[in-house]
Amino acid sequence: MRFFRADELDSAALYLENGRCINYAELSQEVDAFSRAFGESGIVFCLCNNDFPSLRCYLTTLQGVATALLLPGSIQKPQLDTLLAAYAPRYLFHNRPDLLDYGATIWNADGYSLVKCRGSHPYEIHPDLALLLATSGSAGFPKLVRLSRRNLEANADAIVKYLSIDAGERAISSLPIHYSYGLSVINSHLRAGASVVLTNRSIMDPEFWRLVRRHKVTSFSGVPYTYEMLLKLRIERLDMPTIKTMTQAGGRLAADKTKLVAEACSKKHIRFFSMYGQTEATARMSYLPPERAFDKAGSIGLPIPGGSLWLEDEHGNTIAQQDVVGELCFRGPNVSLGYATSYTDLSVGDVNLGVLKTGDLASFDADGYFQVVGRLSRFLKVFGVRVSLDAVESLLANQGFHAAAFGNDDSLNVCLYGPNAGDPKSIRTQLSANLMINESAISVFRVAELPRLSNGKVDYQTLSKELIR
Repeated sequence: MRFFRADELDSAALYLENGRCINYAELSQEVDAFSRAFGESGIVFCLCNNDFPSLRCYLTTLQGVATALLLPGSIQKPQLDTLLAAYAPRYLFHNRPDLLDYGATIWNADGYSLVKCRGSHPYEIHPDLALLLATSGSAGFPKLVRLSRRNLEANADAIVKYLSIDAGERAISSLPIHYSYGLSVINSHLRAGASVVLTNRSIMDPEFWRLVRRHKVTSFSGVPYTYEMLLKLRIERLDMPTIKTMTQAGGRLAADKTKLVAEACSKKHIRFFSMYGQTEATARMSYLPPERAFDKAGSIGLPIPGGSLWLEDEHGNTIAQQDVVGELCFRGPNVSLGYATSYTDLSVGDVNLGVLKTGDLASFDADGYFQVVGRLSRFLKVFGVRVSLDAVESLLANQGFHAAAFGNDDSLNVCLYGPNAGDPKSIRTQLSANLMINESAISVFRVAELPRLSNGKVDYQTLSKELIR
């Protein structure tokens, strides 16, 4: 059974950078042809780029011939080797000459090879398991999210509903396919019979915007870092006459920036949706309607169709009062089956049973709109004082400083970046006073820019390694 659907098989599904247009009939034929390259079923590591061969591999696995783990095409060999050791996949799909010695090539076309991995062995895979994805920042580490086809379909259909995606819509791959948000853009458009322009180009590349205009793209998606760049590019001056919808997810966009983007979009008659999600819930869990982008800026909004949100206190009791902080919880058919750390976990069924405790701290207002205020795991206890790293970043952001906070229970580290980085010594003194911890436990650094993950989020792990020797 096809994951994608279209009322008209001759309607466009994909536009490629080489000028080729692939309709839904051709897409079906391509998927069928590639499915014959697989013999025994098993796990396939798909090293993805935003191109047709990568997307074809993913869509083919949804036919049931294999179960894919989507990974960045540029993944480093040590990270790949760690995953190979943990999951012993049957296949490896890639376009890299340095990986040809990982097994016997059984298929080769369009610059990509399907390799039957050396050292793989048979093991049980649960029949509901359709896809494996790494969470933000975990590509190359064994912990993965297990997703079912029902998860993928339910989330894509909910997105189609609240964004009102129809066959006339056209998206562009402004985010990586291996990233759950980027994949959800493709899934939702193909489920609606719409079309997608595939490109690896950055939004900083003028050719990206030429593709937007050439193919009359109607929707654009980005993470907070994307919109920070667009604000610097003067989003209101960008030539994108056919764009009707812009969406943002993948982290919190500051309220002031949300308003600036919403204002620019409003002037250009573009709907701007701020959204919230996690890979553990396939992609999306909530959205902020465009008409509330100003008065509810900073809010994650309301649950997606078919889903529900609530808060729990530290004892697991439901919080009924507004403006009280608790752990954000979600229920819906898009909640993943659970995690895996090795191939032995792939035989396990659904352990979440449709409920996800997000690990985010949030509250809701009188209108039922939720706002995330931090992470349970983003806390330190320095000299006995509980310190929220997200609160530290927000405190400095409210004063006009761009900062990333990290550390351990012995020290708080703050990294200042950007043109208005501030004076490290004075900020250290200020934080000491505000947080009521001794200055000796605070270190403040200045850098030109921060390391970032492929989804635009700050790479705290790399930042810590680079600055703390």
